[in-house]
Formats: sequence, structure tokens, C-alpha cells
Amino acid sequence: MTITSPTYSSFLKTISPVLSNSTFTKIVNDEEIDVIKKRASKYLSFNDSIELNTYHDFFEHLYRSMLKNYRSEFIYKNEIVNKILLGRYSLNTATILNEFRIGKSIADLVLLNGTSVVYEIKTEYDSPERLLSQINDYRKSFLNVIIVTHHSVSDKYEKFLIEHDLKNVGMLVLTNRYTLTEKIKPTEDSSFLDITYMFKCLRKDEYTNLIKRYFGYIPDVPNTKLFRECLKLAQKIGKKDFHNLMFSYLKKRTVNEKKAVSSYEIPAFLKHISICLNFKKKDLEKINSFLNKNL
Repeated sequence: MTITSPTYSSFLKTISPVLSNSTFTKIVNDEEIDVIKKRASKYLSFNDSIELNTYHDFFEHLYRSMLKNYRSEFIYKNEIVNKILLGRYSLNTATILNEFRIGKSIADLVLLNGTSVVYEIKTEYDSPERLLSQINDYRKSFLNVIIVTHHSVSDKYEKFLIEHDLKNVGMLVLTNRYTLTEKIKPTEDSSFLDITYMFKCLRKDEYTNLIKRYFGYIPDVPNTKLFRECLKLAQKIGKKDFHNLMFSYLKKRTVNEKKAVSSYEIPAFLKHISICLNFKKKDLEKINSFLNKNL
């Protein structure tokens, strides 16, 4: 059948939620998966000229269709994981954090390798409305900020960066060949770092260990006052030094099955989800078993 791009994009928008964390959480928890079956059936009905035999075929074809016709935020995240985290670096040396709260903003992805990088995704369906406040938050905790967008709208975001004098912010664009290309190189900038913002990036065990590591003790106060007293001590540490300490603790938030995530054992369309859900070996066995089932 002949499909016009706007029609197909709208259709994919209704199907795309099946390629998500919640779907694969249900699979590993042995929960009801009728919604997956229904959407796979709907997808096959709409694409009546293709032949898909297994759920793996379905998800792979859906992902490729989305990459070409409906580039949601998920597509960008998965492409960053595949092409940058796994393509350029390694899970043995780099850590990626998903939906990471920084101040009043939530960063799409934070990559920790030799330095700290925030990736803020702006799809063709987004606007730069909140971008300035997001960037201002991100720079208070991390050294590099990169806007990730589609090549068709990249000029709009480049203009935005120029108008707001955001000289150190970089830009990656998803090209029409589905590669991620650097349009603007980011410049590492520590001048905006803020101890309070960085401190709030850490969990209780992380900031208490950091304080003990630096000062040799943890304040002997009730739990209700521990955060405040530890923050007071943190304010005595230099901003760049605190960033490096925060970095070292955040970098420990890694995945269980590094080898599996890095290999063909996990399909390319499932890399980002596998990192978010931090699959264990038994989870991967359930997922592979499901993906190999006939539609």
C-alpha cells in the first residue's frame, strides 16, 4: 500500500509507545502483554506489503520506520547510546544517565567519560521555549552541554544559541543518512558550576561518602539535619574539585550486564532501554525468548 509521510508519521505516533521501558518491564515481570500483540497486529495491517515473522522483526522494523518517519525523543536517545556511548566509547570507561534531574530541569542524557556532558534533545516536534532555563541549570552541574536535533531544524537552534550568547554550548545533528554529526563543538566551561546544584545530583550514600572521603568524617547529627550539614561542608570545597568528586560517584552508576549491552546479544533498538532498566542475565533470557516468538 502507498503511505504518505504525514499519514505514516501519525500512525507511528500511535504505535511507538510499545517500544518503551514499560513494555519490556512487563516482559521481564511476566505481566500481560496483550497490548504488544495488538499493536504488532495493527502495525502489520497498516504495512500489509511486508512480512514480519517474530517480535524481534516487528520491533526492528518499527524502530527503522520511526527513524525515517517519526523521530521521537526515544530515537535520539537510542542513537546517542549506539553511536556515541557504544560506538566511540565503552561501558567499561563511560557511564550514561537517563532523565537526570538538575535543579528544576531534567536532562535527557548525561554522559560521563573523560568529562561530563549533558545532551538535551530537541526533536522536530519540540520548541526552544524552555531551552535557556534548561541550559542554565545544566551548566551549574556539568562541564559540557550539547543540543541534539534534526538537521532540518538545526538552523533554528543555532540561531537561538547565537541570540543568547551561548558560545560554549555544542550541537549534534541527526543527518538524512541517520548519522550524528557535530555541527558546533562544545567548549568545557566550569565558570557556572554551583555546589548546591551539584550536591543535589547525589544520593544520600554518595554525598555522605564524598564528605567522609574529603573531610575524614560525617557530621554527627540526626538524619533530618544530615543533608543540610553535609551541604555546609561541601560549600568549603572548590567548585571544580567538587565537580570531580561528584563525577567519580555518578560514574559508578553503571549497568549489570556490560558485555551483553555492548554486544549483539541485545539488539540495537533495545540498547537504551537495556541501560535504563539495567537488565540482569535472567531478564535478558526472558526478553530474548519473547523476541524470538512468532507473531
